[in-house]
Amino acid sequence: MYKKSSENNEQNFWISYADLMAGLLFVFILVVGAIVVKTMLIQSDLSALRTDLEKEKKALHISEKELAKKKKTLRLIKQKLQKSMEKNLHLAMQISRLQSEVDDLKGEILSLKNDIEIRSAKMSLTQKELDEVKALLLATNEELDECNTTKNRLARENSLYQSMLVQQTNTIHLKESEIAQLQKALLLKKRAYQKVVEDLNITKLKIKNLTGIKITVVKALKEKLKDSIRIDPKSGAVRFASNILFNQGSATLKPEAKKKLKHLLGKYVAALLDDPKIRKYISTITIEGHTNSDGSYLYNLYLSQQRALAVMEFLYKEFPNKRPLFRKYLTASGRSFAEPVLKNGKEDKEASRRIEIKFRIKNEEAVRELMNYINKGE
Repeated sequence: MYKKSSENNEQNFWISYADLMAGLLFVFILVVGAIVVKTMLIQSDLSALRTDLEKEKKALHISEKELAKKKKTLRLIKQKLQKSMEKNLHLAMQISRLQSEVDDLKGEILSLKNDIEIRSAKMSLTQKELDEVKALLLATNEELDECNTTKNRLARENSLYQSMLVQQTNTIHLKESEIAQLQKALLLKKRAYQKVVEDLNITKLKIKNLTGIKITVVKALKEKLKDSIRIDPKSGAVRFASNILFNQGSATLKPEAKKKLKHLLGKYVAALLDDPKIRKYISTITIEGHTNSDGSYLYNLYLSQQRALAVMEFLYKEFPNKRPLFRKYLTASGRSFAEPVLKNGKEDKEASRRIEIKFRIKNEEAVRELMNYINKGE
């Protein structure tokens, strides 16, 4: 009876434990999903920023074309005004010349009148001479009327040209004012465009710095550890074969494995946590246990967890001065055979039995910092 109760309790324990692991896995998936969604939002905002920048460039290009057209129109108006001024000067000279002729004719008429008066006083003119004088006076008067008509016409034309000149001068002033406004608006657009370009370059540099943190940490690890440990060039993780650390089906570290772990794993963890410049980017350091697919998933899950925990307990024992940092950064996790090592598309059972130590960068803080920067720019 007691044995049966004990078996039931053990079974209930494993069911509860499996539920707990499933819940933790679900939370982990939610966190990863949130990071992916935030990354997609960042890419969408960057795409919108590039689109706005292209629109500003097109609008600036159109404004420059309009300014060039208005400058060309202004040059044509100035040319027409120059021609009008030359024509007006020519008309003024004609008016002056006609005025001189009119004055000469008036002088001749006055002279003829004086002649007539003198002749009338001295002698009586014959009818024929009188008719000739009258005809001459009439012709002179007609010429004088024609000169006055021409003078009036030229005066009206001069007035018209003067009015046109004033109007064209006003138009030129308006065009020059409009061009000045356009140049000012164009300068403001160029400044705004330059500001957008500068902001975009700053954003690109900031994104490059944020996304290159892991590369920086991996590079720093390689420089510190040299060739003493083989580090994954992309993830920065290290791997130990389980057959070196544990016997088959066991979670107890081999005596000869402890010396190797103390030397290699101790240097790896120290490189990540001792340097504040590297440690500030670290979110967690995870010791993962992995098995092959021999046996049930739950059995291998328990075995992999025990092995990961054995490595973590070893570090706690060997490096007691680092326990405060271990509590903050170090975790242990069993992965069963969820992530096997494949060779030619098939599971490599020997390579799948392993212990991996990997670190995670503070991606969430980096994404949040980037979003705050973009929102501030808006």
